[in-house]
Amino acid sequence: MTAVRDAARRVERARAPSAPGLPVSPPGRVAATAVYESQAHTRWFMQHARQVLGSADLRGPAQSRPRPLPLAPRDLDGLRTGGEGRALGPTLAQVLRRTHTDGFLVLAHGAVVVEQYFGDMTPATPHQWQSMSKSLVSCVAGSVVAAGLLDTTRPVTSYVPELDRSAYAGALVEHLLDMQVGIDYSEDYEDPDSDVNELDRLYGLRPPRAAGQPGSTYDFARSTRPRGRHGERFDYVSLNVNVLAWVLERATGRCLPDLIRDEIWSKIGGEHDAWITLDGAGSAQAESGVSSSLRDLARFGLALSRGGRVGNRIVVPPAWVASLRRGGDIGLFAATGEAAIMPDGSYRRCFWVAHSGGRSILMALGVYGQMLYVDPQADVVVAKFSTQPTADDLDYFRLDFALAERLSDVLA
Repeated sequence: MTAVRDAARRVERARAPSAPGLPVSPPGRVAATAVYESQAHTRWFMQHARQVLGSADLRGPAQSRPRPLPLAPRDLDGLRTGGEGRALGPTLAQVLRRTHTDGFLVLAHGAVVVEQYFGDMTPATPHQWQSMSKSLVSCVAGSVVAAGLLDTTRPVTSYVPELDRSAYAGALVEHLLDMQVGIDYSEDYEDPDSDVNELDRLYGLRPPRAAGQPGSTYDFARSTRPRGRHGERFDYVSLNVNVLAWVLERATGRCLPDLIRDEIWSKIGGEHDAWITLDGAGSAQAESGVSSSLRDLARFGLALSRGGRVGNRIVVPPAWVASLRRGGDIGLFAATGEAAIMPDGSYRRCFWVAHSGGRSILMALGVYGQMLYVDPQADVVVAKFSTQPTADDLDYFRLDFALAERLSDVLA
């Protein structure tokens, strides 16, 4: 009982946010173009993105009352990864330390069993989702489809004709969602000249290379060139979700931040502020710009675990969630490097899907170690914010994934 009481005290301490105050703790404020110069700068940016970029609120004045997350704390720091026929690995506490964790929360059957914060993080601190944002935009698309305003089998250019001379000519909306656009594009985070780093230049997060470069993500999308045929390969391209956002805005006549707020975020029962950052032209950073508290990320995951519902309220259309759980084209996924860490995995509508032991695990993932792991069969949600030294490190992902698998097995 002592261990359980200690775990309960850790959760209760986590519920008391520290005074925000300025100046912020070291490294202090950093210029937008310096946020990736060091791990300390990146960690500061993850929790203060709004102070260096334009943003739009996702939690409006008419936000629904927060939905309580009951507490059922367990002392799992010594739980080792592996087991269930797998070799034993490091403990939960060791994984969190090794993977540079900022915040970690586990829900089992809707109750908080583990909640830990590190450094300056508190329960109320917003943290960048990075590419987990794509999964939230996907769920907005599901709501727009359910409303009869979007057909994913239609061409992208039927909604955005300005793209008729770009790589997106001939692509269907479902190609955007499933990352199957035939486009000449590099998602190499370590190459300063890659296309994905060009997006950061458009957001002001890296110095511009030339005065004449595209001024917004949409200008960038119009300048793209094709490579291969649409639908023939899985090719993870962040820009696809910016284009998806453009499609959603044209289909509905509403801007993306309003769509996220009204269709999804206002329904999860969140308790803290949330926002999405904007590019220099005021367009939402659809592929990576969402920030929220860890608890509210977990609430989003809980809705997915419960088939798209929070209580009796539909947050994500159940048909959309069911489609996610069926997964994507395993054959196309198997031909990529990602198959090395998820041999039976697939990608479906901006979610990574692990097919393991008869279960379909939904994951939203982001660079520098962001993870939302949802096991609907076990009704377990694992939410994790991190600031890892590099944008994309497979060894860190293996540790995070193994820990989430083990928790799901134990808590089911």
